[in-house]
Amino acid sequence: MAIVQLQKLTIYGASEQKQALLDQLQQLGCVHLLPLRELPKSTRNGGSLEAIQAYRYLMRAPLQRRPATDASRFDRKELVKRLLSIKDRHERLQEERDEIQHAIEMKAPWGEFRLPDQEELAGYQLFFFQVPLRDQDRMATDDVVQIIKRDNRFAYVVVVAEQAPSRFVGNQVVLDSRPLSELHLRIDQIGEELEELHWQRTTLTRWSKRLRDDLDAAADQADKEDAAHGLWTDEHVFALQGWVPKSAARDIEELARRNNLAIVLSEPRRDETPPTLLKNPERIAGAENLVTFYITPGYQSWDPTTIVFLSFSLFFAMIIADAGYGFVMALLIVLGWRWLSQQKSGAPARNLLIGIASVTIAYGVVVGSYFGTEPKPGTFLDSLRIRLDGKPMMEDQNAMMAIAVAIGVIHLSLANVITAFRSHGQLRSIGHLAWAMVMIGAFLIGLGSYSQTDALRASGVTMASLGGVLVLLFSSQRPWLTRDWKAYGMRLVDGLMQVANLSKAFGDVLSYLRLFALGLASAQLAITFNSMAAGVYERGGIGILFAIVILLIGHGINFLLGLVGGVVHGLRLNCIEFFNWGLSQEGYAFQPFRKRAER
Repeated sequence: MAIVQLQKLTIYGASEQKQALLDQLQQLGCVHLLPLRELPKSTRNGGSLEAIQAYRYLMRAPLQRRPATDASRFDRKELVKRLLSIKDRHERLQEERDEIQHAIEMKAPWGEFRLPDQEELAGYQLFFFQVPLRDQDRMATDDVVQIIKRDNRFAYVVVVAEQAPSRFVGNQVVLDSRPLSELHLRIDQIGEELEELHWQRTTLTRWSKRLRDDLDAAADQADKEDAAHGLWTDEHVFALQGWVPKSAARDIEELARRNNLAIVLSEPRRDETPPTLLKNPERIAGAENLVTFYITPGYQSWDPTTIVFLSFSLFFAMIIADAGYGFVMALLIVLGWRWLSQQKSGAPARNLLIGIASVTIAYGVVVGSYFGTEPKPGTFLDSLRIRLDGKPMMEDQNAMMAIAVAIGVIHLSLANVITAFRSHGQLRSIGHLAWAMVMIGAFLIGLGSYSQTDALRASGVTMASLGGVLVLLFSSQRPWLTRDWKAYGMRLVDGLMQVANLSKAFGDVLSYLRLFALGLASAQLAITFNSMAAGVYERGGIGILFAIVILLIGHGINFLLGLVGGVVHGLRLNCIEFFNWGLSQEGYAFQPFRKRAER
């Protein structure tokens, strides 16, 4: 786990060299540019908004054709125009189809007829009512009334009158003037036109890659224009400044040498805030997105990617709590392997998913749950289960709650220990270690009280008390050795202010109980669906089919709920509880000035 070390780069050159330099830097793609003058308000979007909308519409097409190779036939303007025309027509037809389907539903009980024009009725009008059967006898009116049809709920009544009857029982409905046959015919016509639009869109997907390259080239040009605006320049010279990874310094120096440019590389000063560039091995790099989803660590902070990779996988597994669901996840990964491999960040994402599925399967085997069923006693799978006091883990709720709390204590204590290590040489590092002592000590007190172990409880009291004193003394960033006695008093005040964090620490640790609660809920829901299916299955015949349907739908719902819960609560425990104790500095992401379009 590492935050890439950066150097500040400054380049000086003749004014006529700046465009060539920007081209080469964009090709190199390793510099985060710093504007040396205020940039004008940008109105560019890396290609027209219409082209971007057209490309997104093209990529959402259900079928994608092989990319075209004859670039001479590509006309971006005409392609965008056609795609947006198809998109607009498609949306209008869908809206019309929905309206007609609603009109058919409303008109179906009344039968096949066309509403006459008002002139044909000599000033009279037709009014249509749905009257509940229980209210039929209350349809007293001086107007002409005709019951067209009855079903098990309503009587369908037509009233002929010069104006809408007041206080007539039932609900008045407004019907489409066209007959049902014409409405059905229009539905068929819309379906045919939508199908034609679908195949037109599918045909145009041949140009999706060419359009993407064209948009990338436009975005590259816009980036270069913004970069040029950010340079300091006069009639003769220009200056460029940015951040560059130390590993790329030689490439920059070689570029400067080839172009006869002056270059200065310097280490960041204490008052500077470089951007953050995370770099991790491919096997865990997929967790970087989980980290930056909530916060980008500051440059002087640390990279929690490895810990998040492991803890998120564990939390996800505890929430799913079933090896069968883990195997389903593994199967989905295998089915999507080729697609993931084709994505830019596919390998890291794939490795993250593999880690999550592997831990989910392992945890499900340990607790002995396979789609909500337990392995038979004496079998190999049963021997892999972990038992606490002779009972399977999930059946000992007190033990599982203790395990969840222990995971929370370890997780948050680790955050404080790492923060203390990162701030070594400063007295406040003792304060972070002290918080770890308080959390561990409090846990030992609770564990000793539950198990009635005096030695464990006494050790916890000692550790928590010592940690509390150290929190009081070393939670301030004020200088310790000073002749100003008031400073010592203020340090004590700062320490007392930290007492409020005791309730925060208590609440954060208890948040990890959700791991047990959600895992238990998932297991119980799986068992419930199995019981329902078993009850129907025993009836035989069609009951077997219904049992299969119940299992598929029930476990499908439970699996989806587990996925959502695993992601949401797994992220929460890392991004809220863990980061609040472990990451005190927020940074901003390293944005390299590089080409998007393929070379």
